[in-house]
Amino acid sequence: MGNSGSVNYLVKVDEVQVDRIQKLHHIIKSCFNNTNYSAPISKDLERGIEVLDIGSGPGTWIFDMSSDYKKSKFTGIEIESSIVPAILPFNTRFIYHNVLDGIPFYPNSFDYIFMRREVIFHNMGPISRRIFYSMEKILRNRSMNPLMCNRLHEFLAKHKLRHIQQEDVMIPLSPLNGKIGELHGLNAYYSLYGMKDVLAKHMRLSKWETERLIEGFLDETRTYQMYCKYTRVYGEIHSNSQQPIKKDR
Repeated sequence: MGNSGSVNYLVKVDEVQVDRIQKLHHIIKSCFNNTNYSAPISKDLERGIEVLDIGSGPGTWIFDMSSDYKKSKFTGIEIESSIVPAILPFNTRFIYHNVLDGIPFYPNSFDYIFMRREVIFHNMGPISRRIFYSMEKILRNRSMNPLMCNRLHEFLAKHKLRHIQQEDVMIPLSPLNGKIGELHGLNAYYSLYGMKDVLAKHMRLSKWETERLIEGFLDETRTYQMYCKYTRVYGEIHSNSQQPIKKDR
């Protein structure tokens, strides 16, 4: 099993961040026409299939899906066991594991694989640009590509998935664009606040300076119509031993 100490989380995991992640799930869902997925698998889920969520966090997506599709079985992989509730729905389970060590299942164990990833920010003010330029450098220093969503289609094709489709949604970060923008902007603010120690170290700022910078981001959400691009890409891979396996990212 993976050791959470082997991965350097950018965001400090605490109750505030768990609450933030849960709220972000519902913001994203509402902006994707109140859906949790884009792949054409509704009938499969209703019939009952095996579903894997990689990097499941506090399990919000899994719990939402397991409530809608009680005949399907949902497995989450998460490195941080403390953020998953102790009491789980009957058709769910969680494996505490570092996926950088590989996925601990035999090939073709799942019919549908789901994971979430980073997003891209647009129309930022000067303070926000400064913060996210630093975040981009931090991610690249950790061998993470902050612009990965622009290459998801390419990666699925490289791994021989077929019938690849992509859906992009722009979600506002500003109260100038209504309630969703206000909630999303606050969500991004709390995310940055959870990264303040990492940001302070990288930017060589004091704790006070970093907090002021993050407050500046929140101020800019009220004056700039900033937004994020969320991308869903899905495809299908055929197995010799099973029905087609669908993957959504």
